[in-house]
Amino acid sequence: MFYRVGTLLNIKGRPGKVIGYIQYENPQDSNKAWTEYRIKTSDGEVWLSCDEIYDEYSVSWPANNVRGRIGPEWHKVDEGKQVVRCAEGDVDVDPGESADFVEYEDVSEEHTLSVEVWEDGSEFSRGEYIEKSDIVETGYEEHSAGNGISANQGVLVMACIFCICCFVALIGNHVSSYLGVNKNISKYLESSEKYVFETSLSGNENQKATVYVYHTPATTDDVARDIIQGIAGYTESVTQKDDKNNQEIAILTNQEYCLVYHPENEEQKVYIQVSGRKYNYTSDNAPYRISRAGTSWYRSHYYSSGYSSDSSAYKGTPSAYSMYNGTTIHNIGNGYFDSYSSSIRQSSINSRQSSNGGLSSGK
Repeated sequence: MFYRVGTLLNIKGRPGKVIGYIQYENPQDSNKAWTEYRIKTSDGEVWLSCDEIYDEYSVSWPANNVRGRIGPEWHKVDEGKQVVRCAEGDVDVDPGESADFVEYEDVSEEHTLSVEVWEDGSEFSRGEYIEKSDIVETGYEEHSAGNGISANQGVLVMACIFCICCFVALIGNHVSSYLGVNKNISKYLESSEKYVFETSLSGNENQKATVYVYHTPATTDDVARDIIQGIAGYTESVTQKDDKNNQEIAILTNQEYCLVYHPENEEQKVYIQVSGRKYNYTSDNAPYRISRAGTSWYRSHYYSSGYSSDSSAYKGTPSAYSMYNGTTIHNIGNGYFDSYSSSIRQSSINSRQSSNGGLSSGK
């Protein structure tokens, strides 16, 4: 589905007109693309987001009163980078511009809160999910946009835009591969002299978790910061138990689940258990030498942060959490370590960009 500027729509009974659109891609998710349409209605303007790859559709509106205050009723469901492939109509972006984004849902999983961090500031919006069937095309009306162009010119322009979008996507894939940023916690721990292999744990479906011990006495905060730096800040969420210093810290990435913790009755040691997310999805084993309370938080955090998306990724694979009835954690991320992770990631991006295409010099 694609709506050109001037298309008349009826969205859940509300008539509106497309006055602009932006096509984005996420380089952190295989350059998958989606389109956001700026819609003018009698009640004001809204944005219609159409993601046909994940079959997700939503309507949103500005919510600048949020001002960065994101309460515990919201939990993070997505994060990444949005790069403008192409745009047309009344939108204030150019191809190549980008922003970091974070998406939240409430407990009903019906309402959304979005944060976009652009070079010149942050934008907040609230919204709600809708069904594809809620979007009905009702007609077309010419949209005034400065210098008019003929129908043939319009077709030519659209063809050029399509070609440019495809070219940008192709180049983006090659550039991403060339930069070769390490986003894998396991590889970082294995290669760093700061971490010493302790043991490995077997799970279901031939999955395993690996446990390392930090080479010197430290706090969980110090170790988590080092790991985040080691993977250039590429995390989905980082959550610390009770938001208290030196407590357990869970790091969720696109592929892995990592817990940083003190073994029971040994506050001077810091253990790091890391596994592919399929290990957690299929096994609810307790982490190595952790307290009972730590095990409970570990399971609760995984269920609250990773289980929902993993149940789609590993559909058909039996899960140890399919009958889970324990507590849940609503305040996933949203704290100091998520902000720290974002700043490290942005610094890494800036470093690579300033090197004119070469590899960054590292720490």
